[in-house]
Parts: sequence; structure tokens; C-alpha cells
Amino acid sequence: MNIYDLSEKYDKLKRSVIHHSLIQISDNGKLTVEECKEVLLFDENTIKMRLSFGEITVTGLDLKMRNFSDRGVIVTGKLHSVEFDDSGKERGR
Repeated sequence: MNIYDLSEKYDKLKRSVIHHSLIQISDNGKLTVEECKEVLLFDENTIKMRLSFGEITVTGLDLKMRNFSDRGVIVTGKLHSVEFDDSGKERGR
């Protein structure tokens, strides 16, 4: 096995066992969420995402998603609120 294959396997393993998300808000116009598992709802005023600890709901105006990947998502627009819900924690996923 070469070093590239080993590095890829390590990255996949690391992503599969991460149980936290980093959320960063810049002013009221940019929200960065790392380790987003799934986008549950998206429109111009509401974005709901599933993270490893539960769900997050972002509300605002003219919301847009950028750079969605397995590592995270960037939300831009005029942010009004960020709500956390851990009642439906991810189980065994």
C-alpha cells in the first residue's frame, strides 16, 4: 500500500468517527458548519441540517449555500437566528 492510499483511508476513518461539528458565525452574514451530515430543508429563509450531535436550523433572509461537501457547508445571507436541537441525536450513523 502506498502513502497516498494510506492517507485516503486515514481521512475516511477520521471523518467516520468525528462526533462534533465546528460552527463559526462571521458578523451576521456568514455561517460555516463543518461535518454537516445532511441538508434536511433549504429555502431562501430557512436551512435545516443534520449534524453528528443533532440538528441545526438557520433562519434569515436571502440565504444561500456554498461549498457543500463532505467536510461542511457555508451559508451566506442575512442571518437572524441559529437554533440547536439535540432531541433527535444521530444513533449509530
